[in-house]
Amino acid sequence: MKTAMSSGKPKVWDKQKRTYEIKWPDGKRELWKKVTIRECLTKYYNMGAQELGLEIREIVGKELKLQEIMDD
Repeated sequence: MKTAMSSGKPKVWDKQKRTYEIKWPDGKRELWKKVTIRECLTKYYNMGAQELGLEIREIVGKELKLQEIMDD
């Protein structure tokens, strides 16, 4: 799932901490762990994501559990 801000402001921000993956055009991947969607999107857009061609997605389900196991 690719995420992008749509026009307008949301009325309520989800405050749940999640894990997001940032993918660079050269194939490099970066994980941001335990951040809210607001923190994630702020950091993402401050990096100049659209000019750099970055992609963002939330890590969920089995992939998240596997990542947690690998981190231990």
